[in-house]
Amino acid sequence: MVANGSIFPRVPATRVIIDTDPGIDDTAAILMGLGSQELRVEALTTVFGNASVTQSTVNALRLLEASGRTDIPVYQGVSRCYNFTEPTYAAQVHGTDGFGDVAWPLPTTSAQRRHAVLEFIDRVLSAPGEITVVALGRLTNLALAISVEPQVATALRSVIVMGGAIRVPGNITPVASANLWGDPEAADVVYRSGPKIVQIGLDVCDQVEISAVQQRRVWQANTAATQLLQTLTPCLQASYRQRGLLRHPDNIRYNDVPAMAYIIDPSLFTCQDVHVRIETQGQLTRGQTVADLRGQGSAPPNVTVAFAVDAARLTQLWVERVGNLRC
Repeated sequence: MVANGSIFPRVPATRVIIDTDPGIDDTAAILMGLGSQELRVEALTTVFGNASVTQSTVNALRLLEASGRTDIPVYQGVSRCYNFTEPTYAAQVHGTDGFGDVAWPLPTTSAQRRHAVLEFIDRVLSAPGEITVVALGRLTNLALAISVEPQVATALRSVIVMGGAIRVPGNITPVASANLWGDPEAADVVYRSGPKIVQIGLDVCDQVEISAVQQRRVWQANTAATQLLQTLTPCLQASYRQRGLLRHPDNIRYNDVPAMAYIIDPSLFTCQDVHVRIETQGQLTRGQTVADLRGQGSAPPNVTVAFAVDAARLTQLWVERVGNLRC
């Protein structure tokens, strides 16, 4: 059958909720998702992390306005950790406002009144097996939704988790990634509750840098969205430079981008199914992703972990999708 001028029928877009704490790298990833026809972004839910949940919500609205996508609703989520302890933020990486402390205009739109956790529950249970959550921040919203309604875990199509470090060091402690260390109790609930989890952590994020040439190609698009990201990027780049984490000082890392890339094209990644638990008690290892790589325990695999990535193809995909996003 001919469909849209092709002999092949169009594959339905994957229905996506992006759970996020924008965040400069969140912005880079979300713009990639918005520029990809493979995805149908149905909502953004916000959580504390790079900044407070209130500020994260403001930033989510800002980036959607810059992208010309105010049709996508934003739902504000939780402001504290699963065990109700005070959160920590990432001002040293993303600025005090999560957006590099630049003078970007405040949004003219508002978030929805409904709480993100309740929206999660209703959307997922009304469409079992159809919705993927791309979790770019702490897993607190999702953990609370699963705690209120455990069927959410198995009703999800999948959860793409940006976080974890198994064969590489952590980026907040020697063994833990920031997103899981920021609320390990929530991460533990999600990992033990039974959804199909794909972990896109530092094992692959450490391999992905966008070159100065690639950045210029995106900035040349000169849309409101690319202007926003170009304005935010120097803050994040300076943080990586100071820590010696860039292979070339003019490169940039957006650690949330690989997670978005996975749902667009999983063939970019080499993965292994393993059993993973989140350490919540260790004095030195809190937030660590503990993986049974050799199958030494009796528990079956519960996570698909990405260990390698075709970085050249991934970064080119990012350039194409963000550069082609017209506002």
